[in-house]
Amino acid sequence: VQSRGLGDVYKRQRLDCAAAADLTIALYNPASHGRPDYVKRACDILLRRLPEDRLCGIVRNIGRDGQSRRILTLAELREAEVDMFCTVFIGNSAAKTVAGQLITPRGYRNV
Repeated sequence: VQSRGLGDVYKRQRLDCAAAADLTIALYNPASHGRPDYVKRACDILLRRLPEDRLCGIVRNIGRDGQSRRILTLAELREAEVDMFCTVFIGNSAAKTVAGQLITPRGYRNV
């Protein structure tokens, strides 16, 4: 039986638990022809627990020519266009932007 992405109860539960635990979340290969609404559905699950203004990021072509990045909110991420070359990051409650970078402080000074 082929999985239908987030239609799989186990994957939905994992996203919900990660949000409840305030973990930083990474979604690899977040869209394909068979899963064009994967990110929108993931955001719907996360928005049950997380605020709309939670910081998120999209990086396209990581480590390749033409790498690009964008910082946005969880509400904006829900409507963002992503493809299989993107990695999506959903920050935890401590995530912030520093010099245009999305970071999660880990107790270091001055961050």
